[in-house]
Amino acid sequence: MGYMMAKKHLEINLDQPIVETLQQKAEVDKDDKAVKDLGVLLFETVGLSSGFSPEDSQTYSNSIYHEQARSSYR
Repeated sequence: MGYMMAKKHLEINLDQPIVETLQQKAEVDKDDKAVKDLGVLLFETVGLSSGFSPEDSQTYSNSIYHEQARSSYR
C-alpha cells in the first residue's frame, strides 16, 4: 500500500520577493541573526505548507511569536 502514497516535495521559488529580500540582507551582513531566524522560519513554513511537520512544534510557534513581536516594533 505504501507505493500508492504520494511523495512529499519541497519547492522554494528563488524569485519570490521575500527570498530576494533575505538574500540582499544576507549579502549586507551574513551574520545578521534576524535574517537567519527569518530564513529558518521561512524554510519551516514552506515545509509545513508542503505537508511536512516541524521537528519541534513549540520552537516553530515561538519563532512565529518572536517574528510577530519584532515586526510590531518596526
